[in-house]
Amino acid sequence: MGDVFIERMVKKKIQGTDLLIIIGLILAAIVLCPVLLLVSLSFRLSMIGVLACVGVVFGAYKLLCTRLLEYEYSLTNGYVTVDKIMNKASRKRMTSFECSSAEDIGEYAKNAERLKNRSFDARIFASADASYEKAWYMIVQSGKTGKTLVVFDPDEDFLDAVKKFIPRPLKFEVFGRNA
Repeated sequence: MGDVFIERMVKKKIQGTDLLIIIGLILAAIVLCPVLLLVSLSFRLSMIGVLACVGVVFGAYKLLCTRLLEYEYSLTNGYVTVDKIMNKASRKRMTSFECSSAEDIGEYAKNAERLKNRSFDARIFASADASYEKAWYMIVQSGKTGKTLVVFDPDEDFLDAVKKFIPRPLKFEVFGRNA
């Protein structure tokens, strides 16, 4: 078997809570700037007011950018990494694990109630949609995060590659003998 390398990007859809946060940040910046300017002018510190307004606008922009998320899943010879990319500029490693450490795998929507009450060291939701209709989950042991529930949106190629590296009994249980 040759080397296996697969990489997938999933863009997170903007949900209702994201929209409320965006609107709140914009409104806060619109309200704070004139207030800061008026207060600074009343104390004859106009330059400080302008700098404070620039700081508020810049802070609001940076916070808005954190709502623009993408997730990247990469599989290299059985080793999976899940990264969160904010505004296509900064990357944060959410978790990494060996597929051979998988304890369970399946479709998240069908198993959400059962998984809700289980205990995990970390829960990582790296899915495009908050409804998790097409999401899959894996329960794995990670050196960084311990026993971890990872919810992600793999395509068929990614799932086929993962099948090669998960433990054989789990593979037969979830995907059947023909997998």
